[in-house]
Amino acid sequence: MKDAEIVLFFGTTGMLLLTIGIILFTYLYQRKLVKKQLEFKKIEDLLKKQELKSAYAMLAGQEKAHKRIAEELHDNLGSILVTLNMFADSLQNKKDPQAQKELAGRISEIAHQANETTRQISHSLHSGVLKHFGLEIAIKELIEALNGSDAVAVESHVQITSKLSSDLSMNIYRIIQELVNNTLKHSKATKITLDLNQIKDQLSLIYSDNGVGFVKEQVINGLGLKNLESRVDKLDGTITIESKPGQGTTTIIEVPVS
Repeated sequence: MKDAEIVLFFGTTGMLLLTIGIILFTYLYQRKLVKKQLEFKKIEDLLKKQELKSAYAMLAGQEKAHKRIAEELHDNLGSILVTLNMFADSLQNKKDPQAQKELAGRISEIAHQANETTRQISHSLHSGVLKHFGLEIAIKELIEALNGSDAVAVESHVQITSKLSSDLSMNIYRIIQELVNNTLKHSKATKITLDLNQIKDQLSLIYSDNGVGFVKEQVINGLGLKNLESRVDKLDGTITIESKPGQGTTTIIEVPVS
């Protein structure tokens, strides 16, 4: 074999191996993205499913409202989930990396649509559990769902001494949801501790996890922290976040009861 042919052979082989490497990397990267998206969706579904479950309990015996929600679930969310399931099954049979990438993108879009539809249905229910059963029971049901999911272990102590307004109850519940969401998505924690106490005209929430922690200055503009600070600010409250890498995170929130 001549030198030129040797060079051509090794050059062609090298290009082929490089191409295969790029295709393999793309496939694995897309697979990792899809897996991460599905994990995040599972977390969001867990939190929103609990609201829906509680709201359904409130709707027991209300035939008209029950029928309306059932129709919403069947006509809107049901059809979306069927499509999502169909595409998920198809993804397993796709061998071509480009086809997998396109299908993964489509699955992500439909999952987002399902998430938005669930949010709208949940909103339409007006979070009935908070209005009719109180914040304390709503938190209890959320914690039971988390402990039952094996995603994390939760210890809690909730003591509310007076009836809170629906608006305050809703905002405190949303704050707790946001804290749990951040923990499950980012902290890799195995344990959460939640203490919510009413002392005269003030609510005190102490929320801790044993996760990886973070340097606050490096994530100060993170969407999760901004959402929390915005919600607390609307309640004329204060928020303190203490965290260090490897030492978990503690969030202390105090809001007035008016």
